[in-house]
Amino acid sequence: MKNLPYFFTSISIGIILFQCIVVAPAINKLVNSGDASVFLRDIWPKFFLIIAIISLISLIIIIINSNRNLFKYLSFLSFLLMTTCYLITPVINNAKDSLNEQLWSTLHLLTIILTALTLIFNILTVYYWDSKN
Repeated sequence: MKNLPYFFTSISIGIILFQCIVVAPAINKLVNSGDASVFLRDIWPKFFLIIAIISLISLIIIIINSNRNLFKYLSFLSFLLMTTCYLITPVINNAKDSLNEQLWSTLHLLTIILTALTLIFNILTVYYWDSKN
């Protein structure tokens, strides 16, 4: 039970890398822009929500089973950042639909940064997990 957060964190890393390195570029390259837009609008909120839920589960397990504050903070931050991305996704879509490219670009960049930070937090958790056991 004590290593479940390590397991969930590893899953989050895999999902983030797979989505960002494989899925999104392939969709943008292989599918016409209209269909790609529909697909990406469907998949990104699910991506953010899945990572948020995994982070929340890790956080709960860490709170129940240990006093590892660093990992509590990293899991909480991952949950918070992915929840933020999930909540601003409709605003991003509305900005794109209303041709507000500046707002769309800013918020899109924000989700990229928050996702990168989440990836870093999860990598730090995996890297330091054994040193704190």
